[in-house]
Amino acid sequence: MNEFGEGAVVQQSLLEANGDWHMDRAVAHIKRLHPTRIDQLRVIVVDKDLNEIKVLGSNFLKARVLVCHFHVIKYLKEKRAKPEYSKVSSDEASQVDAAVHAMVYADSEEKYTRAHASFEGICDRVGLHDFFLYFERNWDESQDPWVLYRRAMLPHFKNHTNNRLENFFGKLKGETDGSMSMAGCVKALVAYDRRMEKEYTYRLTRIGRFVNSSYDEEMSNVLRFTSPFVAESIEVEYSRAVANAGRYTFTVGGVNQVVIQGASKIHRLRLDNWTCDCEFGLAMKLPCRHAMAFRKRERGEGHIIPWMSIDVKYAVLLHSCLYAP
Repeated sequence: MNEFGEGAVVQQSLLEANGDWHMDRAVAHIKRLHPTRIDQLRVIVVDKDLNEIKVLGSNFLKARVLVCHFHVIKYLKEKRAKPEYSKVSSDEASQVDAAVHAMVYADSEEKYTRAHASFEGICDRVGLHDFFLYFERNWDESQDPWVLYRRAMLPHFKNHTNNRLENFFGKLKGETDGSMSMAGCVKALVAYDRRMEKEYTYRLTRIGRFVNSSYDEEMSNVLRFTSPFVAESIEVEYSRAVANAGRYTFTVGGVNQVVIQGASKIHRLRLDNWTCDCEFGLAMKLPCRHAMAFRKRERGEGHIIPWMSIDVKYAVLLHSCLYAP
């Protein structure tokens, strides 16, 4: 993902067939072209249909392989409808699918447990006993790749599907087709890449700046030096920090650390780089409401957005200001 919140292709590999050997070769190609940045990879989102997930896990030990939420829901819906399981009415099927959706998007263990209990009860009532047993063996016992709360502390940038990849493939359909030779595919991909690179360069270097009349001076500066995507993400946290700063309890928790008690959760904020262990801070690599609320309490009036915690990947212009106190 680039600083505009859009998918950015960094590598393309043309494979003659699907298999572990071919995936290993593609991964080796990626590592060879990105020898220094490859160790920064922390999240890989794949389709449910990808059979070479173990290859990715073995090659990227520091990364978590996640399954696209859209494909999880789609796969389980199709699995539930297979003839080896009991036939159910459309209303009963909708109830099962809704329970699956609730488990996928459960943002806490408690919510997952409640959704799972509901799912079990529905399956028992409508006669989908075998489907429930299949789910227990293949999904419930391995929640990390597909349940929302299990990926909460990962830098996924709030993207839980591979929709950016699907969007890229959709645009390529007008450029390529199954009858083209390998050389023809390469030519089409290179031409597309060059066009996208020119458009991206233009967006970075064009004269002028983004403006939002509803922003105050501090948020306007964020928009000036980043992008609308980054500013919109920070603005939500900024507004919550300004409105709710008095509702937090701040306690010194060690050297350069503050423990922040909210209405229901406790978070830890580092004062040396203003990073927080909350979901937004870890997932987006941007300043969160906890850091801004603490700075507002300590400083009173003045700037409260810590530029230091805006990841440099988001900087559209020169980012020397990112390291100002």
